[in-house]
Amino acid sequence: MTPQSTRVKIHEAIVSGDREAIQSYIHEALDGGEFPLELINEVLNPALKEVGEKFDQGDIYLPELILAAEAMQAAVDLLKPQLEAREEQIHVQGRVVMATVQGDIHDIGKNIVVALLRANGFIVLDLGKDVPASEILTKAEEFNADIIGLSALLSTTLPYCRDILRLLEEKGLRDKYRVFIGGGAATPQYASEIGAEYGGAHAEAAVVNLRMAMKGETHD
Repeated sequence: MTPQSTRVKIHEAIVSGDREAIQSYIHEALDGGEFPLELINEVLNPALKEVGEKFDQGDIYLPELILAAEAMQAAVDLLKPQLEAREEQIHVQGRVVMATVQGDIHDIGKNIVVALLRANGFIVLDLGKDVPASEILTKAEEFNADIIGLSALLSTTLPYCRDILRLLEEKGLRDKYRVFIGGGAATPQYASEIGAEYGGAHAEAAVVNLRMAMKGETHD
């Protein structure tokens, strides 16, 4: 079995969202002498990028995207101990606290963004769903976050995004964090209205915009 054919199988397992197969292929690649960091940069990330492009173009749908993100996370989880053992480091893009805001129990979109962010070098603390503003801010402080990411699928929960911004202003911490919102109810207009940044219409766009923000660039 050549290393190249193993890489092809890893790529295809990500694209097809085969979580069980990806674990076998990762072990196979490591046993064959592949370096963990090279697998992430040269195989896993391009595969997930392809999945994101297919989703954008309507060639695949949300269930396939979720499976691909889960397969990617399974692969990264296997590679992390290997990275530490070899003293290799994924370039850290930034530290992010993510949460679905209070009153909203939908977290599929958030979970996809979290998986993609972690795969792209962000350190992410996922607080889950239905999280009060005060808890989000407390955890952001404890985690020393650069970015606070808020998800709101329901329009009735959008005011809780505004509460985060108000709380940051009250405590004199607004300039410390970049605050991104996303989810079905979030729009660029609402983000602008409350003084937040817009994550994007889909998970891949959110990752791109957060990466650009950490570089000090303007996002769409």
